[in-house]
Amino acid sequence: SQKNWEGQLGACGYINKAKVQAEVKEVLYQTKSLQPVVEAFVFNDGKMTNLLTLKGTIPIYYKGHQYNIPVKLCITKEYPQKAPIAYVTPTKDMRIHRGHPNVNESGSVYMSYPIWQGGSNLVTLIIALSESFSKKPPVYRATTAQRRPPQYRQQPQQAFPVARPVARPVQAPNPYVAAVNQYEQQQQQQQQRRRQQLQQQQQQQQPVQHPSTNLYQTSNPYADPKAQRKEQLLRKAREALTTNTIERLSAQTEEINRLIDYEFKLKQNKLTLARGKAEMEHEKKLLETSIAAMDTQNKTLNTWISENKNKDVDVDAAIDGRDTWSKQILDEVAKDSAIEDALYALDKALEDGRITLDVFLKQVRRLSKQQFQHRALTHKIMEQQQQKRAMEM
Repeated sequence: SQKNWEGQLGACGYINKAKVQAEVKEVLYQTKSLQPVVEAFVFNDGKMTNLLTLKGTIPIYYKGHQYNIPVKLCITKEYPQKAPIAYVTPTKDMRIHRGHPNVNESGSVYMSYPIWQGGSNLVTLIIALSESFSKKPPVYRATTAQRRPPQYRQQPQQAFPVARPVARPVQAPNPYVAAVNQYEQQQQQQQQRRRQQLQQQQQQQQPVQHPSTNLYQTSNPYADPKAQRKEQLLRKAREALTTNTIERLSAQTEEINRLIDYEFKLKQNKLTLARGKAEMEHEKKLLETSIAAMDTQNKTLNTWISENKNKDVDVDAAIDGRDTWSKQILDEVAKDSAIEDALYALDKALEDGRITLDVFLKQVRRLSKQQFQHRALTHKIMEQQQQKRAMEM
């Protein structure tokens, strides 16, 4: 299940379990539309094993609109030395574009960029898929009223397992948006498609050879021995050049991938630092404002103390309102407190038997009415003061 995938990860037999777990958590943090699940995976030879799979959707941005492509990423046990296996998993109301340059009719994903290096990771793989699908979406919605979109012309290229391209990650607009429907396919049909696709992969992952390599595969007893020797030498030279070119391309690709990873991490750190700096500057301004207000109040208090240090302070006049409304509130609160004391005294007098119950009820009713009026007036004045402050701000 999605909740206990970390507990099931140990039984899958991953070579680098810690790296797989860390990168999957990073993907789940950045792409909420993908969910992990441990499920059975069938290889083309019929063998079955449990693999950690990311199911859900990746967002794309196509012709000014946002779409969500349902995908499935199966993480191999040799990860990251071996690339994940990617599939486009259309829902019942979706169809795969026939002749798409990166996705075949069974949903297997291929890229023209053939090499997966150890520096690659799941985040950059998702970026590569989103960028590629943003150029040409692999699926379309099948409806009776909708005309089938034109097919893409298949470009001749060697098919390799999906991997992240050399191109820089898409920055604007950000293609990461909402989610789409989940994968629904029958297991038996899915296994058959996988077997056929993996057989094609094994056939297509042979080293690229020059077209003339197979011209002289068998010896001709009537051919010139010198010509045969010359052709053999040319064939060996072509094979050596092809091997050397692939090795150099692999080394350069690894370096480019490493630099792209560094650039991606540096940009993330830059955004984090900029966000932290802005928050600290905002907090600094708030603290400076508070310090200035405290200094002003401190100066005012010290001035009052120095002016009234040797004066006799009238207790009744020590506390006074700043304006008419404040003075009125003080008077009303004082009257309210006086009535509260009077009610307490009446209660004690009734308890001691110094007044009768009729007198007690009459006085309580009169004082309670006055107390309610004082409190209502206080509440009304406070509302007026709040409205005045709001208008001044």
